Amino acid sequence: MNFSNPNADILSDIKIGIVGCGHLGQAMLEVLISHGFIKENIYISYNGNPFTFEKLEKLGATICLSENEKIFNEADIIFLTVRPQDVKKLQGISIPKNTMVVSCLAGVSVELLKNIFSTNNTKIFRMMVSGPDTIVLEKGIATVYPYHELVSCTLKKMSLHIFEVLNESDIDIFTTGVCLPAALLFADNELAINEAVNEIGEDYANFLDIYEWAKGVLPSFNTESEKIEYISKMITKGGITEAIINSLKSGETFITALRKGISRSQDISREISHSILN
Repeated sequence: MNFSNPNADILSDIKIGIVGCGHLGQAMLEVLISHGFIKENIYISYNGNPFTFEKLEKLGATICLSENEKIFNEADIIFLTVRPQDVKKLQGISIPKNTMVVSCLAGVSVELLKNIFSTNNTKIFRMMVSGPDTIVLEKGIATVYPYHELVSCTLKKMSLHIFEVLNESDIDIFTTGVCLPAALLFADNELAINEAVNEIGEDYANFLDIYEWAKGVLPSFNTESEKIEYISKMITKGGITEAIINSLKSGETFITALRKGISRSQDISREISHSILN
């Protein structure tokens, strides 16, 4: 594909690969198809889960199934949606020079990805995105580092709202922002919430807009038990949302909870880097 032409019709020209077909990979595939991307130009790999295959059948997307080697050789943009611990399985795969690899792996830095793929020539990006449910509902947000026009254009075609980050470290703040919906459902002190959001916004200005997004995606509930159940489903053991909610449960302030979320994101990055390198 000719990447130099910004007016090229990416819906018909670009070839997209998705390595990993869990909840995120499935959500991205679904919106790609629903937004007009040609199925013959989409390649996706998965680990053989029969439930995943059933989902692909419902989407009419079994034609998209490919081996990782084909994806890396033929796709223009490749989204990595595997678990961070599984990225080492991709070591040794040859990547053409002009291929763009976009990693959705939480906590895995661009530098670490370059080491895994043993390349300084391939264009590698790090992406963080809101939950699969928001993507399918066309209410998702994402950030890409470093910023790239074609990658961002592709994501916008998937109805994702893009927030820019100037530094890779800002991804930890963005990730905490993605966890805001659960925190807002748990907390009720609007003044403390606004003060906390403004304070974090001094470090990352877009945090205020992410806060507005979070308020806009909050669901309504008929009972308190429904809300509690919803919050519990948003929590991953050892994750950022859990760190925030546990902080709030212990009676700490909203700003302290957000700071603990950011700190947990940083800790996860160090833990994942250590596990991959050892």
